[in-house]
Amino acid sequence: MHRFQPRLACAATLLICASASAQELLAVDATNDRIMLLSAVDGSVLNASFINLASGGGTPPGLPIQAISNGAGEIWVSDQTADVIFRWSADGSTYLGQFGTTRDNIRGIHVDFGRLWVCNAGTAGGSFGNAVKEYDLAFNLIAGHPYSGSPFGIASLNGELIVTDITNDRLVRVNPTTGLELGVLHDSDGVSGVDFPGQLNKTQAGNLVTVGLVAPVGIFEYSPAGVELNYFAAPTSGGPTTPQGVHELLNGNFVVGAGNGLWLYNRAAGTWSTIVASIDANYISPRNGFVAPPSAYCTAGTSTNGCVPALSAAANPSASGASACVLSVAALEGQKQGLVFYGLDNTGFSPLPWSATSTSFFCVKSPTQRTLPQSSGGTNGACDGAFNVDWNAFLLAFPTALGAPFAPGDKLFAQAWYRDPPAPKTTNLSNGLELTFVP
Repeated sequence: MHRFQPRLACAATLLICASASAQELLAVDATNDRIMLLSAVDGSVLNASFINLASGGGTPPGLPIQAISNGAGEIWVSDQTADVIFRWSADGSTYLGQFGTTRDNIRGIHVDFGRLWVCNAGTAGGSFGNAVKEYDLAFNLIAGHPYSGSPFGIASLNGELIVTDITNDRLVRVNPTTGLELGVLHDSDGVSGVDFPGQLNKTQAGNLVTVGLVAPVGIFEYSPAGVELNYFAAPTSGGPTTPQGVHELLNGNFVVGAGNGLWLYNRAAGTWSTIVASIDANYISPRNGFVAPPSAYCTAGTSTNGCVPALSAAANPSASGASACVLSVAALEGQKQGLVFYGLDNTGFSPLPWSATSTSFFCVKSPTQRTLPQSSGGTNGACDGAFNVDWNAFLLAFPTALGAPFAPGDKLFAQAWYRDPPAPKTTNLSNGLELTFVP
C-alpha cells in the first residue's frame, strides 16, 4: 500500500446547478493507475476505467493523488512520486501531455482565482520544499509561496485558499493575491480532533470537510469559521483505513477514498459500505469544470416583522454571458425598497455588525457596487417580498460596473439591503452569497 512510504506528506438556501457534468465525480485509484467516474448523486461507479493513466505517454504514473477539471476542457492529474501533472481530454479518451518542472512530492491541486495551485513538499529540482505553488493556467510559474507546515489538500472558501497542514494538524487560510498565510482556520490537537488532514472539499451547505488519515479516523466537518461541526467516525473494522479523500454527494452522504478501498458513508444511518474494495483510493473531485456552486455565508438579519431574507442563485455567473445567472432574494418584507450590492474580494474580511443593536451583518468587503433599486412587492407586513437581479442584463446595461470585464475564476460576493424604518439604522440586510465566474 502506498500510504506510509517515506515521501507521503500535501437561514439561507443553497441551490446547485444541475448540469450533467455536476452529476459526476473523478475518483483516483492509485493501485490500478486509473481514474474512476462516479455518480455525484449516490457515489455509484459509472465508469471504472474512465482514464487509464498507464496508457498515456511521458513519465509512467507512480502515485496519482488528485484528478480535477481545469474549467477549459482538460482533466489534470497530480502524481506525488512521478512529480508531474498529467493532462487528459475532458472525455478521458486522449492523453495531452504532462507538466513536470519545479515540483517535487506534490499532492493536492486546485484551480481558482485564475490560477493553478499545487501543494508541494519536496526540494528536488528547485521546487521550494513545503510550499503552495502558484501557476498561471498555461503552467508558467508565478511564485512558490513558503508554507509553515506540510501542505496536502487545498480548496477555496470565502475568497481565500484553505490548505491542510499534516505537520501541525490544522487548516490554514492563505491569501490568493499574495500567497501569504492569513492565519489558522482550525487548529486540531491531533488527538480528539483531526490528525493528518487530507483532501478538503466544500459541502452543499458551504462547510468544509476533510478526513483524518490516522486516529481518530473519519470525516471531519467544519463551519466557514473553522468550528468543528461533526465527526463521523470510521469503525475499527468494516470501514476505511488511512482515508485521504472525501466528497459530499448530492444526496447528503459522503464518498471516501482510503487505503483499503472506496467507501460510502450514509449520514442518516451512520453506516459505512464498500463501493470498490481492495484499492488505494485517493482524492475525489467534480468533473468537467464544475466549480463550487453559489455558497451562502454570513447571517441574515431579522426584520421588524420577523422576516429573514435569503439571497441565493441557481447557477454561477458566466464570464462570457453564455448562461443565465439570477440573484434572488426571498422572504423579504413586502412593499419595501432595496437593492442587491456586491464586492469582488473578501480576503481577510470578517462580517461587521450593521449597528450595535441590529441583527444584521455587513458581509461584503469594500469597494462595493450597487445594482438598481427595486421594490419587493408582496404584502405590507408579510414576508412575501422578493428581489431579483438578472446578472447578464445588469452587465449589459452597465458594462463598466465594478470588476467588469470578468474572467473565469473571478469571485463575486453579494448581499441585499432593504429599508425597514422601525429597525436600528432603519434598514436591514440579507445573508451573503459567494459566486465564482465560469467560462
